[in-house]
Amino acid sequence: MKKIIIAFSVTVMISIAVFLAIGLTGCEWFNTNVLSKSNREVSEEEIVEKENLDSIRKAEQMKLAEIMAREQEQAKNQIPKPYHIIVGAFEEKPNADNMFNLFKSNGYNPVRFDYGGLTHISAVSFESLQEAETALRNMLNLSYCPEDAWIFKR
Repeated sequence: MKKIIIAFSVTVMISIAVFLAIGLTGCEWFNTNVLSKSNREVSEEEIVEKENLDSIRKAEQMKLAEIMAREQEQAKNQIPKPYHIIVGAFEEKPNADNMFNLFKSNGYNPVRFDYGGLTHISAVSFESLQEAETALRNMLNLSYCPEDAWIFKR
């Protein structure tokens, strides 16, 4: 509530300052110096800065497109494996999202699926039970892996 009051106060003060500037200096000065900014010459620094920002935006867009294409390709190539290491089964979506994001931020490619009325988060899946058991033992040593992680055959 305080932020809203402060924002409103700042807006009112800026509006008063603009109206005083117009009244004290005249509308012609305001029109010439403020409104016709687009008509004045643009400095070389401003042009360089705009070009730099444009190139940064283009590079970020290209990087994002590459990441999305790579993830789509990985998703197409993934064959569902039957043995999943389940790191959580949740009734509430925010809890499932938190666990999903935790493993995603630690380099995993987690998968969520609904089963038995719960949202399960699978950190990783394997073709064989032996691979899954080995991975589970290793994962249980990680600080962010819940102690009650388990293997689920889908």
